[in-house]
Amino acid sequence: MRIFEVLDNYYPKFDGPIQVITNYCKCLNKLDGVQAEVFVPKFPKYVDNQPFNVFRVKSMVGPDGDRTPLPVFDRKLKKYLKTNKPDIIHIHSPFTMCGFFARYGKKHHIPTIFTFHTKFKEDYQRILKFKPLVAIAMKYMMHNINKVDYVLTVSDGAAETLREYGYKKEIKVIRNGTDLSYSVAAEGLKDEVSKKFGLKDETVFLSVGRIVENKKLSFALKVMQKIKQNGGGNFKYIIVGSGNFEEKLKQETAELGLENEVIFAGKIMDREFLSAVYLRADLLIFPSTFDTASLAPVEAAAMKLPTIMTKGCSSAEIITDKVNGLVAEETVDAWATTILESIKNKTLPKLREPAHREVYRTWDDVICEMMKYYQQVAASDKEVNLKT
Repeated sequence: MRIFEVLDNYYPKFDGPIQVITNYCKCLNKLDGVQAEVFVPKFPKYVDNQPFNVFRVKSMVGPDGDRTPLPVFDRKLKKYLKTNKPDIIHIHSPFTMCGFFARYGKKHHIPTIFTFHTKFKEDYQRILKFKPLVAIAMKYMMHNINKVDYVLTVSDGAAETLREYGYKKEIKVIRNGTDLSYSVAAEGLKDEVSKKFGLKDETVFLSVGRIVENKKLSFALKVMQKIKQNGGGNFKYIIVGSGNFEEKLKQETAELGLENEVIFAGKIMDREFLSAVYLRADLLIFPSTFDTASLAPVEAAAMKLPTIMTKGCSSAEIITDKVNGLVAEETVDAWATTILESIKNKTLPKLREPAHREVYRTWDDVICEMMKYYQQVAASDKEVNLKT
């Protein structure tokens, strides 16, 4: 089986869907008789070093340093597709690549699958700030999604969001995984983490991901301030990542009097060291309600680290309160109270093993489920083509 994984963004940028398709291809290509390739926009001067084929599509400058792919104008892509037809096309973003590959699939009787990863409408509202433009963007996006043959989401909440956007056909949920795994080697790096960040015996809170406004890290800072004001003891809050909201967040940290408690660690690309950071922490702080199914809580669970999330959000579907993690209503008081009680009652250590057992999921687990789905789709499409 030959599979094309398609996305409108890729390295050197870094986000959840980029990690998803990278790990899909790594795991798929380990299977006998399977060849997976990535189709993504070209970034000037960036050289790929992935253990699978990365086809870079002609692109132009986009917002926030991204690139907008232009597949319809790419002669090399069209030439490649003439002699390299896939069995499945799996699309992970609903923009120009989606429109192009959905049309290509229809023309050549190749089944196309789309996975909905992101609550795009919230992004449009934040960036465009003008209802008619948001409506146009949503119409374009849904037009592309409706062109594909099959639709997946990464959580039940994501499926509900897509329904709210107007999608009416069947949706299947296949959840994300992680490439991290618990190891003694990472345990050995915990002292190195403590040394790097000047940690002693404090309680360590952690956030991992892009530092952008819709991740609600400002909310997390206010929770930290409340914990400090209410006798939460000595603690450090490590924020791993980078993004366009970082300077504003540092300013807010100073305004809230948290300079001694908050550590901005920057982006950590060394996965083994990141594993050790997870291990050294006591609780992952995940206030975002924007994410449909973030990878960070699954990574944390791989390293036996529980997460606190907002009650009712899509990402929190994998959490059972006070069993394998914590959930709280979306108020600063509720979050602070929940965290303070968990420290006082020594709840956090008891959540570690259940988090690892119930929340952790490897990419191999995901691909096992996904391959069965690919095979079902291919068989179903072949049957339809024979009838027609």
